[in-house]
Amino acid sequence: MNMRSTLWAVAAVMAGGLMGCGEQPRYYRVAIDRSPLNNLPTSCYRPGTVPTDDKTNNVVDVGQWIIWDGVEGRQYLQVGDIDYELGDAQVRIVQGDAIVSTEGDKPTFVVERTQTNPNRTSRATYTFNKLGNTLEGTLVLSHACSGGTGCDPNCEASLGFVGRRLDVEPTLQVGNTASN
Repeated sequence: MNMRSTLWAVAAVMAGGLMGCGEQPRYYRVAIDRSPLNNLPTSCYRPGTVPTDDKTNNVVDVGQWIIWDGVEGRQYLQVGDIDYELGDAQVRIVQGDAIVSTEGDKPTFVVERTQTNPNRTSRATYTFNKLGNTLEGTLVLSHACSGGTGCDPNCEASLGFVGRRLDVEPTLQVGNTASN
């Protein structure tokens, strides 16, 4: 390869980087505060009584999240499986791999799973108040059920999260899941 070809190749890579869809991808190590799940209202439990046993404090869930920019102002968030107990209900969303952002002032990602017999809706909403070298935000989990017998109680909880961007090499990593 001669010098002229090398210069064209470098120019093409630089132009592609400048005209691309933003910085790609960003990896974060995230801590999610589960403590609000220990203080759910009585309405989140079938008998209407909050259990008093088996509570843990001063521990967070830790995960690795990936965020990247797409087209038309969209972003994608990869968090892996979502599985939280909300009293006697459960928010479990394991299908799919990345959550597409919604329009708004803050980066927000909403994923919802619906089931029938009875009609159940589980939702996880990730809202970022800060997204840069560090991130901060909330994860709102909700479960709603209607349609008669077999319903778990309706419940909602808001968990805080914080994270720090990982300094990783910009190489392409290919895998089947966003598991930690």
